Amino acid sequence: MKRAAALDWLWHYRKFLLTEIVLFGLLQLLYFTPTLLRWWVVAIILVSVLAAWWISNAVISLSTGLFIAELLWIVLGGVGFLIFSLVGFWPAEIVMVLTLVLSSLLIYWHQQQIDYQRWNLDAMNWLSLIDLFALFVTTAALWLMIQFYSLSVVWLLLGVSVQLILALGLLFWRQGLPVKKFWLYALVLALMGQELIWLTNIWHKSIYFKAFLLTMVYYLFSDFVTHYLRGNLTVKLIFEYVKIAIFLVLVLFIFDLLFVLVSNG
Repeated sequence: MKRAAALDWLWHYRKFLLTEIVLFGLLQLLYFTPTLLRWWVVAIILVSVLAAWWISNAVISLSTGLFIAELLWIVLGGVGFLIFSLVGFWPAEIVMVLTLVLSSLLIYWHQQQIDYQRWNLDAMNWLSLIDLFALFVTTAALWLMIQFYSLSVVWLLLGVSVQLILALGLLFWRQGLPVKKFWLYALVLALMGQELIWLTNIWHKSIYFKAFLLTMVYYLFSDFVTHYLRGNLTVKLIFEYVKIAIFLVLVLFIFDLLFVLVSNG
């Protein structure tokens, strides 16, 4: 019985398992044969798109498009970080493993949604965390890329805006929030993200700190909008947001002060 159940599970999730095996192989090839880097990246994109479409039962729909977009976001974010962070062997392997783990969780929860035609609470919680991590890693990778190629900050602004709109769209879709004013909230969020990038681009702080700050801004904004649209935004909750914002400002001030003291010392 146990063997039969295991075989049934393997067959049911064959698409998911095959996708992860192929992605693992492509990531290893990308690292060990960098002369073919462009072709490996193209192959990773094609495998991700075709796998998401296959797992979605070859149906062309909004949910399939969002699945493809989210999978590409996570996988390409990891690939970009792997390429431009210029890390050694073991850190690179850790990046690859994390990319595979996050994409595995994403594919698993999406297949659950396809099987049962609904999102469960665990899936929504996990995927929200994965999207936050993807925003952080991909933003850091974009920052490293524009420094590596000496590109205009406009590319970073564009990349961050696309990420923020995608993340908010995924949140609205999974939470079943009303989409009537989605583009208004998406525009406000994108403008906030662009202003933050303009302000922090000239800072002396680490790229990872700037990416973390952007991630926290998205988290606070998306959580605020979610509670507001559900009609359960209370005064107590607003004060919680204010306290978190004050804490972030204090952290920034302390980091600035420590940097000045160390520089003068």
